[in-house]
Amino acid sequence: MLRGAIIGLGNIATRGHVPAYQHESVTSRMQIVAVMDVVEQNRAKAGELLPAATFYSDLHSLLEKEKIDFVDICTPPHTHAEYIRISAEKGIHIICEKPLAARSDLASDIVRVLTGAKVVFVPCHQYKYSPLWKKIQEKIISGSLGKITLAQFNVYRLYADSGTAAWNPQWRTNKSHSGGGILVDTGAHYFYLAQYFFGVPQRVSAILRTLKHQDYQVEDTAVVTLEYPETLMQLSLTWAASHRANSVFIAGTEGSLSYDGIRLLHTNADGTKEIPMADISDKNQYVSWYASLFEEFSCRVERRNYSDDLLQEAVNVMKLLDASYRSSERNAVLEVT
Repeated sequence: MLRGAIIGLGNIATRGHVPAYQHESVTSRMQIVAVMDVVEQNRAKAGELLPAATFYSDLHSLLEKEKIDFVDICTPPHTHAEYIRISAEKGIHIICEKPLAARSDLASDIVRVLTGAKVVFVPCHQYKYSPLWKKIQEKIISGSLGKITLAQFNVYRLYADSGTAAWNPQWRTNKSHSGGGILVDTGAHYFYLAQYFFGVPQRVSAILRTLKHQDYQVEDTAVVTLEYPETLMQLSLTWAASHRANSVFIAGTEGSLSYDGIRLLHTNADGTKEIPMADISDKNQYVSWYASLFEEFSCRVERRNYSDDLLQEAVNVMKLLDASYRSSERNAVLEVT
């Protein structure tokens, strides 16, 4: 049984991580014995959700008093580098929310800290464990769609989600905490999915704007194109829509996939067939993605698998974020290096 500590008991921890640790596939593998949060008001929340865990207001005190195998970092991006450094130096395995850091130079610092450290590092790229994205990846890899020419992903929201009221509910729109706007908050997911589906792109072009929420310090809308040798992946994201919606369209030379937020359809010369898919808006489905990620993490720890493959995936997300912001500033198509 791996003993762990959650760092940061905000919304993502309480709604995603904590329920996942209570999932039947995880309870025999991992146990949260401590919680660290800089907000003292969250002590009561910790006691309610994790009554057997001890609460701390700073990481150093936690590490002095608790014997733990791993940390689960659920704090905003600007804190990740420091918490990763402290944990890695003590040989503690690490789960960390996306993105890797708020700035690309901090991501480089993280790589230097983790390189050669005998710790398992797993970023929270939980979308890869969703039945929807697994099925889409399966169809792409199988070749049943033929050569993929175009992949379009659209995410429409009304505004940025609020953080915990006890700390800074608007941290997602504060660039010093988040590193950026909707491209960081939501686009990061699609940048690791891009690698999952197609690998690392060759070029990036982006248009980033604040179209509605002028009080935000960051963009509320992003349109990004990732270029591959024979495929274009287009990503449209906004916090400036009138309603919440998601859609996907993937075109291949032998068929296509489309998803409207409810149904996944496969169309080819024989017609259109619906692929049964669980409702991804179901909270239990979302928790199960984290549970699967935690299972993989525990397996890597048990097998002493210190591969940097997932770290590199997270680094590539940072490279794509950085290239997108520079592309928008310069109004240019940029090489991914």
